[in-house]
Amino acid sequence: MSSDQTPLFSIVVPAYKLEALLGRCLDSLLAQTFTDWECIVVNDGSPDGTGAVCDEYAARDPRFTAIHKENGGVSSARNAGLEASRGKLLHFLDGDDYLEPFALEWLAEQHRRHPDDLLSFLLRAPSGTPAAPDFVPSPRVFSAEKKAAFFATCNGNVLLSKVFFGDIARESGVRFDPALPRGEDADFFQRYANVFFEHRPNANILQFDIPLYVITPDNGSGRASSQKIATHAIDWDPEASRGYAARLMKEYGELVSSMGGWEGFIPEEQMYMAHQYSRRFAFAVWAARQLGEELPEGFWGSGGVGGLTEAMTRNRLYCAYYWPLRLRWKRLIAAVYQSDESESMRLYWKVFLVGDILLGRRWNRL
Repeated sequence: MSSDQTPLFSIVVPAYKLEALLGRCLDSLLAQTFTDWECIVVNDGSPDGTGAVCDEYAARDPRFTAIHKENGGVSSARNAGLEASRGKLLHFLDGDDYLEPFALEWLAEQHRRHPDDLLSFLLRAPSGTPAAPDFVPSPRVFSAEKKAAFFATCNGNVLLSKVFFGDIARESGVRFDPALPRGEDADFFQRYANVFFEHRPNANILQFDIPLYVITPDNGSGRASSQKIATHAIDWDPEASRGYAARLMKEYGELVSSMGGWEGFIPEEQMYMAHQYSRRFAFAVWAARQLGEELPEGFWGSGGVGGLTEAMTRNRLYCAYYWPLRLRWKRLIAAVYQSDESESMRLYWKVFLVGDILLGRRWNRL
């Protein structure tokens, strides 16, 4: 591929203090059976030899471009790579992870079959079972109307398992927010998805249950940058949280309705939803107590907490919030949420264990 040709894939790799691991990631690109790609590897002010590794690969193969910048965190590193990208499709790959050798070829074929749709796939651990290159599972299809349902699935907000359209990302101005101490992946994807469906209202998100990306535990919390951002023990905006309980009820009701009820979700997604929405209803209780607000009418009924706990009971889904929410113990709900946000999570796990024993330890747990 000459320098003036537009590649099909742009792979953005943020890297911080990955001198010993980055080569494995970049080698997985060189091993791809599909060759029409470029890789923008961003050295985010690493104090070790990460920058030299970036330059080595850029000198070895013109498809690699090395960017060196001052340390600013993973969001700013990804933004730098995004802005330098040229490809029709865009993928984010962390520098201590790697792709299956057939990943780009497999994705290119699915893009040929579904040129207007956003492709989503699975991650696996190094010890997980690799998929066969010719395995093409039937995708789950999420239209614009089911966008919120996709966000609620366990894979919905995973940045690394998506292929984005480069022109939509670049031209829309959707970028990662460097000010976010966490959750920057989900924030980026949700804003991108909103723009995606504005550009392509008849398109879909296709979720393929095939692992193409290998996520490793080697680098832990320093995956792309060790930059620390100070934040409150509970990261919330009091003014933005006013009326949150009512908004959450509306969102939850629309989400369940869009899938024809809880039965529209597969078991793994039901478990994930149970935990996420239990936690969010608990935050609504906690925030209302902090703000001195009354919970809205129907909050404990079928359109809110009651509907959630009934679905959890029916499907035998358990998490630490189940009993406090089911019994409407507002003080305990708020205390468990406070503990969930703490470092020790001591009360959270005590409540979890007691509740699990009460259910005979036979329910599906998360």
